[in-house]
Amino acid sequence: MINKMAIHKHYLSGIALWAIFLLTAGCASIPVEQVPYRPGATLETLTAAVTISIKAPQVSTGGHGYMVYQRPDRFHMVILTPFGTTAVETFSADDRLTILIPSRGEAYSGTFDEVPEESPLRGWRMLRLMAVDKPLFDPMKRGIVEKSDSAAGEITSYYDGAGLLERKVFSGGEEVFFRNYRSEKGVPFPGAIEFTDRNGSRVKVTFDEPEINGPLDDAALVPNLKGIALLPLSSFKGM
Repeated sequence: MINKMAIHKHYLSGIALWAIFLLTAGCASIPVEQVPYRPGATLETLTAAVTISIKAPQVSTGGHGYMVYQRPDRFHMVILTPFGTTAVETFSADDRLTILIPSRGEAYSGTFDEVPEESPLRGWRMLRLMAVDKPLFDPMKRGIVEKSDSAAGEITSYYDGAGLLERKVFSGGEEVFFRNYRSEKGVPFPGAIEFTDRNGSRVKVTFDEPEINGPLDDAALVPNLKGIALLPLSSFKGM
């Protein structure tokens, strides 16, 4: 009797494991439904984990953290140490850049144009090109090249065969590449943005777990400089 009960339990356990296998295998094979891109949909706000890589003639650095963005050109990026504490915070609004280093009680602030060519911050200057003033998807622009003017000079925009913006070239020699698009609630969102300039600097920002067009607290985009020594951006010498 005992042997029959043991065999019966073993049989039921085998059925249970097989059922779990079938369920999990079935779930793994079901693709996540993608909401079609909505023509004219714009990226108004963004909160996301980021990985950033900066390579410039004078310095190369990178790290992990998170980013808060508000259209058209406000962002707050936090780079974390390997221990999860804040290494550096970067704020940008209009044409101003603020670098906050909490561990030193210092912040460097000024316009992007104040960053010297030889500065370790040179690569950061290209982040202002992240500003997007037009929808990233327009089915009427499939495969076309479009020229426009801005405060940064002439911009040439390249759209792929689906109508997604894939590259922007600025008259100053900078280029921005939009890669790995996915649909977030119908809003086209690039999983990575890469920046290059004519001096050989390259910045790549990769996004993970993005939250699109949600409410943002304005305080998240403004540096808290209480008790912080404020210094000119041009005096920054590195970490």
